Amino acid sequence: MPKEAGHRPRKRFGQNFLTDPGLREFIVNSAYIVKTDTVLEIGPGRGELTGIIAVRCPVIAVEIDRDLVKLLKARFEGNNNVEIIEGDILSFDLKALSVKKFKVIGNVPYYITTPIIFKLLENKDRVETAVLTIQKEVAERLAAVPGSKEYGVLTVMVGMFADVKILKIIRAAAFYPAPQVDSAVISIKPLEFTRTPVKDPLNFEKLVKTAFQQRRKNIRNALLRFGIEKEEVKKVLLANGINENARPEDISIEEFAKLSDALP
Repeated sequence: MPKEAGHRPRKRFGQNFLTDPGLREFIVNSAYIVKTDTVLEIGPGRGELTGIIAVRCPVIAVEIDRDLVKLLKARFEGNNNVEIIEGDILSFDLKALSVKKFKVIGNVPYYITTPIIFKLLENKDRVETAVLTIQKEVAERLAAVPGSKEYGVLTVMVGMFADVKILKIIRAAAFYPAPQVDSAVISIKPLEFTRTPVKDPLNFEKLVKTAFQQRRKNIRNALLRFGIEKEEVKKVLLANGINENARPEDISIEEFAKLSDALP
């Protein structure tokens, strides 16, 4: 596929453009857009998804590449449903948006996938849903279930605040330039409240990270590394019905929350 309007995809911005029109439609359709919605598009690139979204509802597209910003402004000049903003989504103030609620669509650069997801979750009171195209491996970690090898810190910390589903796997060949790995389209639906109550969110996060530092060790050893006395560890695990030989990947989000609350 030749470069368009003199623009070459830039590796430093993680630019890989989706070339399949059918997949573009699938992504936009997956957000279930209605005309009263507003969509925040992350990294609109050359505007292929932007154009599809704008037919259905207003779209605010945030693009870091100033050359693409010029291309986009020229392409959508006079289109009242499209607002192009030059900027880095990670430093962009989502609270400054004029709408209270919005949906998010984006083909997300692999190297900033996790920070973007956590930024959206920090603003979960405003994000209705997000449909993102990300690296397949990260998608599998996000959507993992307890007992699987993909289940880990990212699963637990995102799962505490949102439901994540893998909607479709996209082969590398569907992009220009083709990345080294396959991608996946995922949906992230923020929860109104945390999945389960937890007294101290920082303590919960510290426990989860400590547990997965040595995922081959059992949960008993993880709690010992957390600084809990041996007898107290046994008591806490027994009280919460957790096998002391269970590994961190076997512990559900709810069980991690119980452990966090039970720790002295």
